[in-house]
Amino acid sequence: MRPNVRSHEQHRGRQVQHLALADARQVPWSNGRGVTSELAVWPPGASLERADFDWRIASAPVDEPGPFSVLPGIERILVLTEGAGLELAHGDLAPRARLRRLEPYRFSGAWPTVASLPAGGVRDFNVMFAPDRVDVQVAALGLGGRRLREALRPGQAFVHALGGQLTARVTGEEQSFELEPGDSLWVRGLSGGEELDLTGRSPDLAVLLVTLAQA
Repeated sequence: MRPNVRSHEQHRGRQVQHLALADARQVPWSNGRGVTSELAVWPPGASLERADFDWRIASAPVDEPGPFSVLPGIERILVLTEGAGLELAHGDLAPRARLRRLEPYRFSGAWPTVASLPAGGVRDFNVMFAPDRVDVQVAALGLGGRRLREALRPGQAFVHALGGQLTARVTGEEQSFELEPGDSLWVRGLSGGEELDLTGRSPDLAVLLVTLAQA
């Protein structure tokens, strides 16, 4: 993510950044069929182009059917965030998958993957990672106007707000963060035992929570 973050604080080696979707780096797809908004990448300075990242989180529209880029050595977790449906075919390597909104789907980036759009264009949230270096979990939470506390693993966490406003705070931090739709909160240096306190401000709010721990 670019350095013009909305806010930043440190607490005992922990870093918390509030990021806006408008700050994301715009990256053309390697197959030339679209553009991705890169929300975060690790380690700092890594890039999809050099394929030297441990993990990468991005969001992109899929407006037409066609093949995905092949990424050997990379696992992917895809979450449909807008649209009525996305179908992925992997040839003989796995059954055809029908993705519905807010249902994370994991597959190998090395598989030949072709997307079809039975009900028109969609938007996805895409986590790519090297499974030999990082263990990734993705949860989609229909929060609405509720309050929720989630335990965090050691490592890093990434929160992304969809469709509504969100107040988020990490235990041990005095400051809470107000997220607008499309905003994210990136937490680094988690030691384990911390909790994420989420309070929804909109009835249609959904939250994507990504936890990233050393493999």
